[in-house]
Amino acid sequence: MALRIPSLRSLPKLTSRKTAVIVVILLSPIAVAGLAAKGQDQPASGGAPAPGGGAPAVQVQPAEDAAASDVRTEAEVQAEAEAQAAAALVQCRTARLIPVGRTGWGVPMPSVWQSTSTNCNLMYGDNPNRGSARSGDPDTAIRTLQRNLNYCYGYRLTVDGVYGSNTRAVVKAVQKRHKLTADGIYGPKTRSAINWRLFSSKTNTWSKACSSPL
Repeated sequence: MALRIPSLRSLPKLTSRKTAVIVVILLSPIAVAGLAAKGQDQPASGGAPAPGGGAPAVQVQPAEDAAASDVRTEAEVQAEAEAQAAAALVQCRTARLIPVGRTGWGVPMPSVWQSTSTNCNLMYGDNPNRGSARSGDPDTAIRTLQRNLNYCYGYRLTVDGVYGSNTRAVVKAVQKRHKLTADGIYGPKTRSAINWRLFSSKTNTWSKACSSPL
């Protein structure tokens, strides 16, 4: 059957108001599609692109934050290096009186076995000796350190010759007080920074005050 298309003359006449309504209805889908396409090209709030858009925005770290991060990293590396250097020293296996000038006073402090050197270390786990070598006994060195920490810094460590968790915690606190790397290892830097109670071998008396004479 042939499709008959009515002539324009047979169509009813439309008023201007009806014509405007029809135009709006016909254009609405086109406008909506155009707005949707435009929205895909615009980034969403917060700098992130809408789905199907371009590459996400790159967040650049401020220069100050990056510099601070580098400083922290360098400080951590330095602290680790100092801890390794302290741990590499020989163990303190005795204690001796180290003279302070010509005053007649001296400082009893941990030292190297059969040597006048005090460049040695004590660390957590010394109970009472570390390693297989048994020349000397760190018990004496540890007790000397514990007594000094108790008197000069007001702690109440048990003087037992064991470098346990309590002794390590006190050493860390004292290191922080003197602005040292708080690794809990007694070594030359800690020795030279902390305060000591002096002893006079001539009068066989102890000093009432503590100082850092080294």
